[in-house]
Amino acid sequence: MQRRDFLKRSLVGLGGASSLWATTSQFNLVNAATSANSFTDYKALVCVFLLGGNDSLNMLIPTDQRAYDQYAATRQNLAVARNVALPINVTNTQYSSVGLHPSLAALHTIYEQGNMALVANVGPMIEPASKADILTGRVMLPPQLFSHSDQQNHWQTAHPQQAALTGWAGRMADMLSDGTEPLSMNLSMAGNNLWQTGSQVLPFALSSQGAEILEGINPDEEWQRPNAAFLDRIHANTEGLFASQFAAMVDRTRTTGGLVNSALALGPELSTAFPATRFAEQMRLVANMISVQQHLNQPRQIYFVAMGGWDTHDNQLADHPTLLSELANGMAAFYNATAELGVSEQVTAFTASDFGRTLTSNGDGTDHGWGGNHIVLGGAVQGADIYGQLPQMSLGSDDDLGDGRIIPTLSVDQYAATLAQWFGLADNELTEILPNLNNFNQHNLGFLAE
Repeated sequence: MQRRDFLKRSLVGLGGASSLWATTSQFNLVNAATSANSFTDYKALVCVFLLGGNDSLNMLIPTDQRAYDQYAATRQNLAVARNVALPINVTNTQYSSVGLHPSLAALHTIYEQGNMALVANVGPMIEPASKADILTGRVMLPPQLFSHSDQQNHWQTAHPQQAALTGWAGRMADMLSDGTEPLSMNLSMAGNNLWQTGSQVLPFALSSQGAEILEGINPDEEWQRPNAAFLDRIHANTEGLFASQFAAMVDRTRTTGGLVNSALALGPELSTAFPATRFAEQMRLVANMISVQQHLNQPRQIYFVAMGGWDTHDNQLADHPTLLSELANGMAAFYNATAELGVSEQVTAFTASDFGRTLTSNGDGTDHGWGGNHIVLGGAVQGADIYGQLPQMSLGSDDDLGDGRIIPTLSVDQYAATLAQWFGLADNELTEILPNLNNFNQHNLGFLAE
């Protein structure tokens, strides 16, 4: 979308403002409202949630001959050929050599440059759990381990033992926000979500075109006058609690949407090329929002991007490489855009997913698992390495709970704590957003520079 289109949309969203001066005045209000913010630097977290459960066991392939033979025997028709795996440098794994899936080629160079790391075998947990402890009932496990909706909630709340109403990014924003910001710290490319929902902070929804606005309400256009008149009547009758809150919500939506789109119109034209995919378009908008954070006076931003299609019960041989390629190309373009903007060390993107998938093939795909491998990307990443231990690739091992479902060796809490500490939370604040964190000895996994 061209800058003039952003300006046109934002001015309409502000209710037919007569000139850009009105929008400039709104920016002044934003600056005044946040002038007391204590942050002296800028940082952004970008969660890329892979909806459906990514078969991340095929993202990282053991390539020393003995380990590969075990992998191929277990994965059967789903095994990636050893000679096409992209070799990577590793020090923190039990395998002497490991390769990336060839569809992750766009990320291979970034990994080798040290700006990407892989975190092995992460999953929702309440406390550390070995296979023996699980089989003898000595540990608490998250409920409904292999359910999509439950595991998405567990990832996003980091509090599996109860039906939490807030997510760990929402609780983090509650802690870091002062309550006066016109625009939420939590910005979502996937609408409302539990991860970004706090007690005070809610996610602000964006589309790949910018902020969603209320259209068809410009009183200067004859066909829109009835709509504008309807909103005027709402604002004229706000004596009741419901009416007053609804009117305030409409006003916030119109004003904040106009602010966002007007800010985007002031941003630089990126020379970084993004692929023509829905996921990449979302990542482009995130990069554009990052480029104008100073106009919105947002020294901290948290983004949520969702990519669907990862529930590969069937047709996995065709679908999964395509998904990995789309993910890699979109994330690589995003990293390159942050480097172009000079903020790559201030922006960290990371993946999450419902769960990993089973070691075994069901004939045409894989079934719901538990632990999975994840990508962390950014200039602050202590990259070119794997954090944690890759699971054994044989059925019946100590890592296999049964039917090829891998027991995590790192918890979502540890993964989230590492990200949250880099973002600005102190050690004593981490357990306020991650209630189970003290059940685990290591809080910071070390994949981000302090």
